[in-house]
Amino acid sequence: MGGLLVKSNCPSVDTLQHLVQGQDWQKNQFAKAKSVGLPSAKEEGWKYTSLEYFYSLPLQSAALQSAENISYEGLSLGIDAYRLVFFDGHFSARCSDWIPKVRVTPLNVLTAVETYELSRSVRADAFTYLTDATASGGVLIEVEPNTQVTKPIYLLHISSGQNGEVCSYRHHIEMAPLSELEVIEHHISLEQGGGVTLSRLTSYIGEGANYQHTKLIEESKQQHHFGHNDIRLQRDAKAKSTAVLLSGLLVRHQTSSELSGDNGELAMNSVAMPKDEQTFDSRTYLKHNAPHCRSEQMHKIIGRDKGNAVFDGMIYVDPVALKTDGQMDTHSLLLSDHAQVNCKPQLEIYADDVKCSHGATTGQMDKNQIDYMRARGINQEQAEQMLMSAFVCEVADKIRHPSLRSYVNTKLADSLHKEVNHG
Repeated sequence: MGGLLVKSNCPSVDTLQHLVQGQDWQKNQFAKAKSVGLPSAKEEGWKYTSLEYFYSLPLQSAALQSAENISYEGLSLGIDAYRLVFFDGHFSARCSDWIPKVRVTPLNVLTAVETYELSRSVRADAFTYLTDATASGGVLIEVEPNTQVTKPIYLLHISSGQNGEVCSYRHHIEMAPLSELEVIEHHISLEQGGGVTLSRLTSYIGEGANYQHTKLIEESKQQHHFGHNDIRLQRDAKAKSTAVLLSGLLVRHQTSSELSGDNGELAMNSVAMPKDEQTFDSRTYLKHNAPHCRSEQMHKIIGRDKGNAVFDGMIYVDPVALKTDGQMDTHSLLLSDHAQVNCKPQLEIYADDVKCSHGATTGQMDKNQIDYMRARGINQEQAEQMLMSAFVCEVADKIRHPSLRSYVNTKLADSLHKEVNHG
């Protein structure tokens, strides 16, 4: 018990010992989780995201089942992509595709040298360590130098969603110099019983490489989802990551990134539309650690019914990161008096000659715009639908893949259409 941190109103990390997998690096990550302790509502980063119900769940590892018995064809996006399928925390090689010029290695057969990279993080917390420690499924994806992967790699995660069952996934992408890759990360849960998804995807973007990433979270109504992705860019590398929080009871996703080489470019975007009593918590942390780098962020939130939305973003500029250009914009719409939106954009700048800014706005739909459209024959319902769709689709339109962009726009529009019809 030495060094174990137990906080008031929080269970001990030791109560999760039975979820830990057997590799040495995972045991080490669990020890780090014990030293940090599980978060409480008294901590600044968890003030608006309650874990009370999560802590009451009878957490257990998901039972090993065959993905071949699941009709995953009807659950997948149906786009032209190389598919890697994961079911209840386990990789299904038989349901997955072979990818030319890309090496895919399952998590459970990685060497000690290969797992070293899995232990690294830009900014870790207790759930980061727990995801590493409990992950039973995941892959190492290695892209060869000067290789353009012709189709997206589609990581399809399907969870049964049984009460208290924990499905943990740990992926790492290693992109060699001048390679190009698009990744779609998709999470679905089937039942309404209240399971837990722990997800972690780290990406190393080599010199001059180009990386596109989209994460879609479509969990069931009672599912918890905790995700933490890292992106580390080297010289002249480019990356774009978009997180789309569509459904789930409690969804908390963080992207932590590091610009480590000159002339890197990074975009991070997100959209969240909680309703009923959902909590969607989206976070970004970006370290500018090299000169002449550029970053931009766009985050959109719509708070509906009794939905609770949280955004927390930090741009950190190191003293060596001269000529940094970092922009972060967060915009929120409140459609209900009972909805809550809490945003906290932050800057820490320790270098001269930089151009950095952040902005946050929260408001309601513009009555003047609605009146303008109604005066031109558009009814109230259609006007509201058009305004809300235009608001959130600004993020979806940043997705490069046309079929994926269309899917996300349709999902967002459908959700907003129900909002207008049912209030």
